[in-house]
Amino acid sequence: MKKLELVREEKLFRLIRGRSKKSRLEASGVALVNESTALVVFDNLNQIASVDVSLKRSPRNALWPAPSLGAGFEDVAADARAGTTFALIESVEDTDGVLRGFVAEYDRQRRLRQCTRLSGRFQSANKGFEGLAHRRHQGREHLYALREDNSRSSGKRRGRIDVFTRSAVGPWKFSRSIDLPKDARFKDYSALAIRKDRIAIVSQESARLWVARLHPRTHKVVPASGAVYRFPNKNYRNVEGIDWLTEDTLIAVSDRMKTGQPARCAKKDQSIHLFRIPVKPGTTAPKTPGLQRRRRRAPEPPHTNG
Repeated sequence: MKKLELVREEKLFRLIRGRSKKSRLEASGVALVNESTALVVFDNLNQIASVDVSLKRSPRNALWPAPSLGAGFEDVAADARAGTTFALIESVEDTDGVLRGFVAEYDRQRRLRQCTRLSGRFQSANKGFEGLAHRRHQGREHLYALREDNSRSSGKRRGRIDVFTRSAVGPWKFSRSIDLPKDARFKDYSALAIRKDRIAIVSQESARLWVARLHPRTHKVVPASGAVYRFPNKNYRNVEGIDWLTEDTLIAVSDRMKTGQPARCAKKDQSIHLFRIPVKPGTTAPKTPGLQRRRRRAPEPPHTNG
């Protein structure tokens, strides 16, 4: 099993103004807005952070309020074309007493536009949707929601992604499900990312990353296209969010270390990381945007105060 290459990483409190080493920044999701800016959500805060992907201190790094139905978020996705931010609420009790996932949408001015239920039900409040990705495909908007736990009656865990499409009147309508193959059957599922036809899924408990390709028409996983990677060392036990930065580079965030984990895990928790997928022999890895010295100031992200 190949190992991911660490490009750069930093503790989140060092990047966000007004935060200190004692601040609880339980990162749970990350989404790229453009080649220079990422959004980070936290499962303990109703706030969203904008962070420069250089992972250096910047006046543009900031937290902004994000009101919603729940307390904190499990993942985040962005639509650069419309300037929309989608924040995933794992599960809350609906008006009929059923636990369902919801997605909150914020416009370019960071205003809450709507909070929409995602069809489906869960048995436990902490076993709902964990990952979220947004994609425009064949002229329609799609949301991909990853189920954290999808155990079958046989007892074997098999991951599943529920796909939703934007209806003409606004709500998200269930379209279909994508079952994950055997090589992606991890102990749990904590995040997913989609870039064109490439999909990546991370497991916090297994400390593994799975990468594969989706069929352009059916959206099913292309057989034999998957590969599993491990993180650089055993300290990466809390990775909860990922997104594609380039074709071979992922940006990731880690949650706070959990009780009972080795003390060494604190070195990597509540952090943001850049990992590169190892290239095949004889090929050259493309340059990673945001890491080279810029000759001019990068453009402002689409999420600006109105």
